[in-house]
Amino acid sequence: MIAPADPRVLEAWPAELASLPFGSPEFKAANARLAAEDEAACAPSVRAMPTWINLTSTTACNLKCFMCNQFLDPDSPKVMLDEDVYQRVVRELYPYARTMQLSAFGEPLMTPKMDQKLADLERHGMKLEMVSNGTLMMKESRFREQLLRTLELVTFSMDGATRATYNSVRTGAEFDEVFANISRFAERRLEMAAAQRPKMNFNYILMRRTVAEAPKFVEMVHRWGGDQIVFNHLVTFHPSLLGESLNYCRAYANEWQDRTREVAKALGVKISIPPNFTDADSPPATAVERPAAATPAPAPKAPARPCGPPPIKCWFLWQRVYIAPFGDVVPCCLAGMPAFGNMQKTSFYDVWNGETYRNYRQHVFTERPLGKCRSCYLIYPNAELAGADGFEY
Repeated sequence: MIAPADPRVLEAWPAELASLPFGSPEFKAANARLAAEDEAACAPSVRAMPTWINLTSTTACNLKCFMCNQFLDPDSPKVMLDEDVYQRVVRELYPYARTMQLSAFGEPLMTPKMDQKLADLERHGMKLEMVSNGTLMMKESRFREQLLRTLELVTFSMDGATRATYNSVRTGAEFDEVFANISRFAERRLEMAAAQRPKMNFNYILMRRTVAEAPKFVEMVHRWGGDQIVFNHLVTFHPSLLGESLNYCRAYANEWQDRTREVAKALGVKISIPPNFTDADSPPATAVERPAAATPAPAPKAPARPCGPPPIKCWFLWQRVYIAPFGDVVPCCLAGMPAFGNMQKTSFYDVWNGETYRNYRQHVFTERPLGKCRSCYLIYPNAELAGADGFEY
């Protein structure tokens, strides 16, 4: 029988949680219901703990993709999750959560002590999600069968449907090898019982060199039996990326996005793809082309986004959390999002309903969202819609 790491949570539990065995499947289900209710109500303070946890288990990656901050920032640290932080997460959060995702900032299959982490998930009745570049998937290892047994969702990141394009983006990877790895995984998952079969999704970044291969990529995923493809625009957070942005070739982008939709519809492949640019004939001037003295016209004021329900719902502030290698508690994966607290300095319980979290929850669905929420990709799925507010992913 496990007990809460912080006894104070006993005093804050609603009766629905207090009446159930701590950490049991029924307890986790009740926690998830409360989290959903608090999210729907836009409650500043919440009764539930996160149902989904991302652990930055490693920031190391075996690739050097030209559009990744790991490559563009030579000082980007290559670190592993602190063991004390990991153990605190297991004690304080695992009894509540249903799902753990490994590493949003590195290749998860480079995580140390993977067998221990998978065993902890099984012990707490949790499932695993991960986003992988596919280079190490299905390699022989002592934990491979344990991984397949624990895995709930794997999302493969691929950009391009031909060897030449893919290899030009994913430096250090080989298209033919990754294609074979994913094909073997696709076959293996179909051998599993339907109830235990992990989902297989794909991420694809839309840019000048990849957008015309998006329809062919849909055909590839259809042959693999994938569940969904999420297409997102390249985010030009560094000057070297401007030349690849579809914001400067909007008609071309619209043409290939439409073709991608047509292929997906014909094959029955589920996709999420940004809306077309509406002003396709007048792309903005680049920083190089724009006269230095020019004063941009003020952007039209966006309509207020009333609280509950907004057009696009944020599921992070109430149900998800990211834990950085040395204990920083970060609400989501937006680049530049500050830490709201640190688990090595205080308990997660104090951070989760602390002043910063309460303020962000209170403002996120108003016309005055705080910090990086003002330029979130959930609200602005392409650069045109972001306008003067910026564009983040």
